[in-house]
Amino acid sequence: MIDDLTETRDRIHKQASAHAEASVYSLNNTYLSRWQKAQVEAVWQFPIGIFAYPLVVTALVFDQNFWVAYGVATAFSAIAWLIASRAPAKPLVAASFLYAGWIGMLIHIALAVWAFVEGRIAVAIFTGLDAIGLASFLTIGMWLWSATSRHMNPKYAIAKRLFGIEFPFEKDFAR
Repeated sequence: MIDDLTETRDRIHKQASAHAEASVYSLNNTYLSRWQKAQVEAVWQFPIGIFAYPLVVTALVFDQNFWVAYGVATAFSAIAWLIASRAPAKPLVAASFLYAGWIGMLIHIALAVWAFVEGRIAVAIFTGLDAIGLASFLTIGMWLWSATSRHMNPKYAIAKRLFGIEFPFEKDFAR
């Protein structure tokens, strides 16, 4: 009886530990190389970082209100997510300077300034916040990554797809 209880407790602790490990992704994780982490980030960021471009173009070039522009950007971002969730990482890594990192941030800030100068305050605020990552939770890409990643952080799921990795914590998941 006590052995069964100890065995059950150990199994529960392993499952909880596996869940915790799978839920929290860090760039300091030891499972992936630096290059693999960069590829995962490029794929992850693509549908999130690309969102501002159709938003600004729709609002400013095609003179649409914020909500129409937001809807168009959502559609583009969903398509970008489909591409990112199925395509190899190399093309996304090559283009990532447009939507991630310092250059992407500067482009987003420039777009926010342009929107502000044009008097499109909602677009400017959204794009400015997006430049520093504070609006990403309002983009469909973030929600799609989360909704389609089973039992683990979406970045680990991306790494599994890209590199065929079986993470050590997966063997202890509760089934």
